[in-house]
Amino acid sequence: MQGFILHTQRIRDEDLLIKVLTPNHLYTLYRFYGLRHSIIHLGNKIDFTIQQDIREIAKLREPIHLSFPWERESSIRYYWQQYLKLLNHHLKDIMVLDSFYFNHLEEGTKRLTKEEPKRAILNLYVKLLAFEGRNNTLQSCLICQKPLKEEIVLGRSMVCGHKACMQGESFQQQSLLHWFNNQGEFLEELEIEKLWNLLMLGL
Repeated sequence: MQGFILHTQRIRDEDLLIKVLTPNHLYTLYRFYGLRHSIIHLGNKIDFTIQQDIREIAKLREPIHLSFPWERESSIRYYWQQYLKLLNHHLKDIMVLDSFYFNHLEEGTKRLTKEEPKRAILNLYVKLLAFEGRNNTLQSCLICQKPLKEEIVLGRSMVCGHKACMQGESFQQQSLLHWFNNQGEFLEELEIEKLWNLLMLGL
């Protein structure tokens, strides 16, 4: 079985409680002496088995790290881990998942081999918004419900409004339309930075 590590929590001395996202489940597993194993880290993709125990939490067994070339770059790995932290919080208390989420992370690992990391993850995130039905049409203000013009303010979770109605980062409508239509290559560096800061507030 393969999965991505979304979260690790230290238990006792060197044991870990681990959350692993697989194609259809988000497992919470126990790993003895997890701190001693370098492959048990947030963001890693692993191949593993599960040892079930009807009296206790299931245990993670025989993990093998399925690495990617970009993992050697600490800055790229950092941005990847930030996104997975957000995704873990977003999927809190969910155990059974659509395969979209696993495939979503698989796509992310490919994007990071050829795109700048912030841009790659933002392009990934906009697909998550579309899948969950949260893709913004940029038609009306969340607060006053009146039509939006060229300057749009985005807030957390990419809700939009007028500058006079809500706080957030300002963007030109055309730039956001490109992004929401999976054309993130048209975003300028400043726009990337502002969108990244919004993303860090939560999915």
